[in-house]
Amino acid sequence: MDAATLRQLLANTNTHDAATRNAAEESLRQSFATNPAQHLLLLSQELADEASPTVQTRALAGLTLKNHMTSRDNQQAMKLANDWMALPPELRGQVKNNSTVALASGQKEVRLTSAQVISKIATIELPKVDGTGRSQWEELMPALLSYVVQPEATPQGMAKKEAALNTIGYICEEIAQLETDCLHSKSNEILTAVVAGMRTDEQDLNVKLAAVKALQNALEFASTNFQVQTERDYIMTVICEACNAPTDEVKESAYQCLCRIADLYYEQLPAYIQTLLEMSLTAIKTQSDAVARQAIAFWSSVCDMEYEFLSTNENGNHKFIIGAHSFLIPVLLGTMAQQEDGQDEDSFNKSTEAAACLAAVASIIENPVVGVVWPWVEQCLSSQDWRQRESAVLAFGCIMDGPDDTMLSQYIDPVLPVLFKYLVEDSEDLVKNSSAWTIMRICEMAPAAIKDDKIPFYTEKILDAVLGSEPATANHLCWAIHHIANYVRSLYETPTCPPNVLSALFTRIIKTLMDTGDRQDATEGNLRANAYEAINVVLTTADDNVKKQFLAPALLSEFGDRLNSTFTMPVLNADDLNTRSEWQSFLCGALQTCINNVPVEVLVQLDPTSNMTMADKFMHLFLQVFSSQNTTSAQEALLAVGSVATALPEGGFDRYMQSFGPMLVTCISTTQEPPLCMLAVTTTSDIARQLDAKMLAYTDPIVQALLTTLAHPEVDSQLSQVHDYIKPAIYSCFGDIAMAIGAGMDKYLQYWFAALQEGCKTAVQLEKELAEPEGFDEDKRVYLNSLMEGVLDGYTGIVYGLKAAAKSVPAALDAFLTPVALQQGCLQLIQALSADVEKAEGVLRTAAGLVGDLAETYGAKVTGMLQVPQIQEVVKQAMESQDSDTKDIGKWSYQKLAAAG
Repeated sequence: MDAATLRQLLANTNTHDAATRNAAEESLRQSFATNPAQHLLLLSQELADEASPTVQTRALAGLTLKNHMTSRDNQQAMKLANDWMALPPELRGQVKNNSTVALASGQKEVRLTSAQVISKIATIELPKVDGTGRSQWEELMPALLSYVVQPEATPQGMAKKEAALNTIGYICEEIAQLETDCLHSKSNEILTAVVAGMRTDEQDLNVKLAAVKALQNALEFASTNFQVQTERDYIMTVICEACNAPTDEVKESAYQCLCRIADLYYEQLPAYIQTLLEMSLTAIKTQSDAVARQAIAFWSSVCDMEYEFLSTNENGNHKFIIGAHSFLIPVLLGTMAQQEDGQDEDSFNKSTEAAACLAAVASIIENPVVGVVWPWVEQCLSSQDWRQRESAVLAFGCIMDGPDDTMLSQYIDPVLPVLFKYLVEDSEDLVKNSSAWTIMRICEMAPAAIKDDKIPFYTEKILDAVLGSEPATANHLCWAIHHIANYVRSLYETPTCPPNVLSALFTRIIKTLMDTGDRQDATEGNLRANAYEAINVVLTTADDNVKKQFLAPALLSEFGDRLNSTFTMPVLNADDLNTRSEWQSFLCGALQTCINNVPVEVLVQLDPTSNMTMADKFMHLFLQVFSSQNTTSAQEALLAVGSVATALPEGGFDRYMQSFGPMLVTCISTTQEPPLCMLAVTTTSDIARQLDAKMLAYTDPIVQALLTTLAHPEVDSQLSQVHDYIKPAIYSCFGDIAMAIGAGMDKYLQYWFAALQEGCKTAVQLEKELAEPEGFDEDKRVYLNSLMEGVLDGYTGIVYGLKAAAKSVPAALDAFLTPVALQQGCLQLIQALSADVEKAEGVLRTAAGLVGDLAETYGAKVTGMLQVPQIQEVVKQAMESQDSDTKDIGKWSYQKLAAAG
């Protein structure tokens, strides 16, 4: 392919004719696949070619080039980076040179595109250093900095300066996301160049804006500079000057820099906080909406930092919010009353930003917030001006998460009647919506401040209003019911389920919520989903009388009939299919909750007309849901099946395994859908416990599916993106199956031990990585705890299963006395975690329990292995734990070790 052909293909990719566009895109893909080096070079040449007849093809060339460097998928991004580095250095140098040349283009679109290309290449090459410590593109940053500090005194030179600043900003943004310090050695030069573009004597406002944006991304690398007062003072001075620049864009970006500083360098703020308070309050009151929003956001960032200090009890809290709240809150309240015409709950402006900030302030200062906010609420709540009225309603809701119930109760009582009046009668939809939101906040954050005898009264008021409210308002009211039910459940959580304050309204609540889900506009704002979420919580408040008179005879059947009707819903397009799947998800969820809350007799009673039990009917429906092949509805159906299995008498689920077993195996194999796969594994554990010895008839395909899924390379490969950890659940599932089938596990043991040993090796390796300097990673730490507990559960289940098998086959116990299970397996892991100070309590408890089980089961055969210092240390740590369950397990394990000799 030559340059002219490439240019024409790029132009064709932007045509309206689909056939021409698709053909061009395919030709470009083929060109890259056939000769990637030549293809990338041609793209870079088109990007740099000032003689090209159109800017469009140059920009498209740059975007295409950039897309060959990176991907949102981590694995694909790594592959593209490796492919780039595998190209000849000379060719990579030509592409980089062409991209850098394009920074001086007379076309702004080309300059911006080239900045993106350079940043992507830099993200790949700067972290890679040779034996002398030089990066693969060592000359890049000095060149960019020279364009900024020593620009040509021409319009082209200033455009190049702006482009270089944009590039520096992009590079800093990209590198900050990587675990590398490749820019720290250049931080002084970067800051010098960026700050130079922000000075008051910089007349080019485009350059100034690019500099401020670059600084925002470069602040990540300025930790050393912020430790030096003169440098810190200079940076803060330049930013504050930019906050008063002639253009809103510069001011907005400058305040964004202050937000970033609050996040990164909170401890350095005391010397500047008074100036920042005065400057930001003025900006909130006088500047444009965009600038005011960022000025408010600065204080929200400070709140976030101080909330973290309060949550962790760490030192370093300067309590800026406590000191500033009497000045800040009145300005926030005044800003909340500056709503836009036609504003709704999805609007984003300074009034909504002020409300969010007020809520954050309330969570920091707690009770004192009432004394500042209540006078405003009292004054404006009955105002004729809807803006004043709405701001008062909203402000009251914003302070619910802060003051204690005693403080709030004296104010909630007089406000609630007004809120319900506005909910029904106010002429402004925003006032109605905010009233519903504030009611919801009261029910969520301060339900104890409502007198118990008033709960039914206010619940009826909500029920009166919900069906006639527009979807956003109805959503808040559904959540209000949700929170009320949660609160009531917490008051009456006893095994006997006595009558509670919602019992008399139970039937009406459920019917109203179901009617809400049936509304034609119930798809707006997830109204149907929220209505059914509320139904599920309300169902858990059912007392014995409600269960007997409503849940069992009426509601179970109605939900079942509704689910059955979904299978005949017309499906003409993707929207219809989604609607059906959503209904199936909601109804399976509701049935699951009902099943959990009715006596087992209801499920197993035979209907003489159909010759089926209620459980039979539901399982038939759930199996039909699986045939719909929708991941979300399948998950809900699995949960419902798990509820049936748990509710039935031991072994009672056996009658369904012939038809359900293959479905379960299919779900276990859905590695591309981690939540479904994970749920299938945990459901397998539930069924194993339910079936006990009967499980053996179904284990071959299930165990095969578990082992295959365990070996799949995608499983648990993205710890930062997926927290449905499948491998730990599978390891634990092996233990559950072992306990169920006893002697029948013999044919699986070699595979289980090999798999568990691999889990031990992975855990030990993760322990080492986390212990390295700068090696800590939160996602990796969470996964390690889950992995260790899952593996230890697996070993524990096998020991218990072998003990059960030994009752009929005495030699069965010896299967565990192998190096792969002991020295190279569970004991290796237990020894490794002895020095892990970050291990979860559950891991310690399970490890100590396994040690005790081994000592009790094998006695002198394993005593020598268990007497090593690291294992003794694990038992000691358990005995000294603050958790009573762990402490008890530790003591028990110690006794078993002593008895074993």
